[in-house]
Amino acid sequence: MDLRQLRYFLAVAEDLHFRRAAERLHVSQPALSQQIKALEAELGLRLIDRSTRQAALTAAGEVLARGARQILRDVEQITASARLADRGGTGSLTIALNELGGQQPVVGRSLRLFRSAFPNIALQLADMGEAAQYAALEAGAIDLGFHYRVPGSHAGLAARVLDRQGFRLVLPRDHDLAEKDDLSLADVAEQPLIMLRRAINADTHDGIMRAFAAEGLEPNVVLEASSDTAMLTLVAERIGLAIVMGGHRRGGWQDLVLRPVSGLPLAKDFVVAWYGDNDAAPLTRCVALIDDMLQAEQTADD
Repeated sequence: MDLRQLRYFLAVAEDLHFRRAAERLHVSQPALSQQIKALEAELGLRLIDRSTRQAALTAAGEVLARGARQILRDVEQITASARLADRGGTGSLTIALNELGGQQPVVGRSLRLFRSAFPNIALQLADMGEAAQYAALEAGAIDLGFHYRVPGSHAGLAARVLDRQGFRLVLPRDHDLAEKDDLSLADVAEQPLIMLRRAINADTHDGIMRAFAAEGLEPNVVLEASSDTAMLTLVAERIGLAIVMGGHRRGGWQDLVLRPVSGLPLAKDFVVAWYGDNDAAPLTRCVALIDDMLQAEQTADD
């Protein structure tokens, strides 16, 4: 089994049509069919059911398709890392991230690939909120920062947008509102609410308050927390509900659920940012690696 066979098989698995898959791959249909048959023979498995006019994956084909996507994605990322490693590199790179940003899978992938590609570049991590990151980037105290920010803000910093996430209400799984499909800010205003202290994140705090004010409501804030994790803990202890970023998280979710709230348009971009005038080689290489990684993931998903 080689990568070409996997690419051919995945094309058929996605199109479920040999002719269309062959056209997309720019190969003849007989050549494509021959490669698929060779793959089936090598594995001793029937991957595609050809008994109907439109091809269909067998159970074994479904499993192989999922694995093939991951294999091709890994190959793209490894290739990108190898190209960057071939350019060499030494020095140091200071990267800042806050608690929630550190939970995002893209951060872990970026750091792992960078360490693999540039083992001679020392990585230093700093725990720093987004407001502190802005000042530190401009002062040159850090080279790179992963954080959330309101779309379009802080245009003076160069950045890559990695994801955009809206806000959701987090509440115990057995709470009465957890069964409601159309939550509104009026529903939330009737409940005790835990909020992140404004000094920790003014953009989020002010955005939530503006959303309530726009509907003539005032939230019943019973407690202010100093971190995202603290809010989750307090919700789990049934002190109140909380409005949090609705993206990827690790841990702290036992018996808690997220629910959308109408009238809460607040969203933030998860970005990796740097000061535009910083042209240090380690920073340039890290940004190039992130660009290659994102491109490889996009190519594999396409």
